[in-house]
Amino acid sequence: MRVRKSAYRQPVSAGALEGIEGRTLSWFDPDMYASLNSGVLEQYLDDLNREHSFARSKFVWWKVLLGISIGLIFTVITQYIGLKIGLVTGGAWYVTYLVGMALRWDPTEINITSGAATATDRTVTGFVFTFPAIFLLALSPRYMLSDGSHLIAAEQLEGVLPLAMASSIVASLLGLMYFIIFRRLWLVEDPLPAPGFQAFIKLTEIAGDLSSGAIHRARRSIRLVMLSFTSWFVFSFLKDFPIGGRPLLDHLFGGDYYSHGTLRMPYSASTYTHVAYEFTGIGFAIGWFMRFRTAFLVAFGSFVTWFFMVPLAVYLNVPLYVPMLDDPAKGMNGMVSPRAFPITYMEGGQIRYLLGAQSPAIAAASGLVKIVAIGAILGGGVTALLKMLPTFRRVFSDIRSSRGEEKREWVKGKGWYEWPTQHISIMVSIAAIFIFFIFVASGYPVVASFLYAILLVSLTFVLGAIAVKVSGEVGTTPVSGTSFITLIILFMTFLAVDKILPFPGGRSQILLMSLVGTTVFGSAISLSSEIMWDFKVGLYVGTRPMHLVKAESISITVGTVSAALAAVFFSTLLAKGELDLQAPQAHAFAVFAQILAGGKVMVSIFVMGIIIGVMMELLTGMGTAFGLGMYLPLQYTLMLVTGGAARDIWEKKRLEKKVEELGWGEREKTFALLDTYMLATGLYIAEAVMGIILALYLVSH
Repeated sequence: MRVRKSAYRQPVSAGALEGIEGRTLSWFDPDMYASLNSGVLEQYLDDLNREHSFARSKFVWWKVLLGISIGLIFTVITQYIGLKIGLVTGGAWYVTYLVGMALRWDPTEINITSGAATATDRTVTGFVFTFPAIFLLALSPRYMLSDGSHLIAAEQLEGVLPLAMASSIVASLLGLMYFIIFRRLWLVEDPLPAPGFQAFIKLTEIAGDLSSGAIHRARRSIRLVMLSFTSWFVFSFLKDFPIGGRPLLDHLFGGDYYSHGTLRMPYSASTYTHVAYEFTGIGFAIGWFMRFRTAFLVAFGSFVTWFFMVPLAVYLNVPLYVPMLDDPAKGMNGMVSPRAFPITYMEGGQIRYLLGAQSPAIAAASGLVKIVAIGAILGGGVTALLKMLPTFRRVFSDIRSSRGEEKREWVKGKGWYEWPTQHISIMVSIAAIFIFFIFVASGYPVVASFLYAILLVSLTFVLGAIAVKVSGEVGTTPVSGTSFITLIILFMTFLAVDKILPFPGGRSQILLMSLVGTTVFGSAISLSSEIMWDFKVGLYVGTRPMHLVKAESISITVGTVSAALAAVFFSTLLAKGELDLQAPQAHAFAVFAQILAGGKVMVSIFVMGIIIGVMMELLTGMGTAFGLGMYLPLQYTLMLVTGGAARDIWEKKRLEKKVEELGWGEREKTFALLDTYMLATGLYIAEAVMGIILALYLVSH
């Protein structure tokens, strides 16, 4: 075996080395855990898997389809959560692992089924971050231009769904094919640390233990998620679902201090700030997963917004721009003092608040500080990428060094161990040709469609490699930052083409094509980085990579259809103001698109936000999270902090105490932590399901 130098390689234990030399080391041996990410172990296990995974790895169709079904449920739930609070957190793998443990599945079966669920669920990423921006720019009064029009015409939305859906399927499959190269480079040859992956391996080991205690605990965890789901669903119904025009709890407690599950200061007193606290299961659950430190860093952005920037903007009476009030014929330029709010108007026979602002503080936040926050999201994301330039150089160095290596996908007498690499070039050609023709058939220029197909194939590989590397290093995927870069590249390319061969639909068609392209890209690279975790676990439990590629290829196709359909539903309601979701990334892309296309926005405020995001990224390493916190209402981020603090207190006061008193090992600690994960998962599933039911109710009425 060839041993390479690596910045990540860990020392191999003496016991593991002895077992490797004698070929006696097996999956889940204690010495295996002592030598994770050593490089020597991973190459040994890959050789061992080539020999034994044809018998050990079990691909069972009904179990894969069950994983896809779980993932399909989460495509809708995850999308709702992502639009509500700006964070994409999948719970599909928790549920899949617990089902597999309760039903006594083999570790490889759990790994493959979980991979199918994850691949299905993660198709939503581009449809959460970028796709809704198209509908905001076409339908939302907030993005109306000074002449009453929109950057994207409403009739242009007709062909967007099939275009984005078909392109995303092909691009995501291409990203999966590219991962064949990444798997060899960064899981076997030079294993990335992937912080936290050890818990996944431990869970599969527990699942392989057929003792009654393990099964009892798994079933107990499933009961816990059902208990928390049922309890919070009932509470969500009482606080959100209208009965006689208002939710039941609003009938009982509604007024100046309470509305729709939110304790708040009266709007009449919200001149300089607005303090509120929402009882949201989603916020608490995500805070629990984040823990206190990360949750506080996000909330810190909200504190800066509501306790510094908003009061300062109102005190200095900084004017904000309102497109609906920009009418030169009446002598109005759209610039309005925040102290002039609330301003009402009639729409559909109902009284509406301009900017959704019922007080000066909320107007300043909506019209000024949120633009700063969007700039901070962009500045922090791009700066994070620039900080990783050394990583980028290593990425391309690794890829170059892999050329010419012996192809070992086929095992004589047994079949394909992993998907054949020669299919990558075939998939590149298929993706480029398919995307070219589908865009031309949709009315886009031939030259622009050709260039887009080439760019998508290239960017999915280049930025997808970066996303995999970053995810494996720090555990997070830079989807927002890389997507902003993609939007800039696409828009500038199409703008240059337009000067030679004009787009039939003008600048709005250029913008639409750029946003659809960015949506496709976002889903593709998110999948490339997320499935890295499934393949990494598969290496240690003996899963045949061919089985994972097979399961996730099917999952991507099915999941993208579900994600796209849900995206159109949510995006339409969001843009029309019929669904109260924050959608920070979607608004960030909409504002940035306005700036690219020359729409009238407060560019200086946006640039100030970029500077803040850059500074916070350099100071804390979490500029994007800080910008996200600036954008989110205080009522959400306070619940994030509550969830994070509760997790830390529970671990210190209860978990550590039990470990000490009862002599718990890693297995008992894992189950105890998993129980809390299932309780948290039940909370945000319940609220998301209630939100979806409420959205369907609003559509039908």
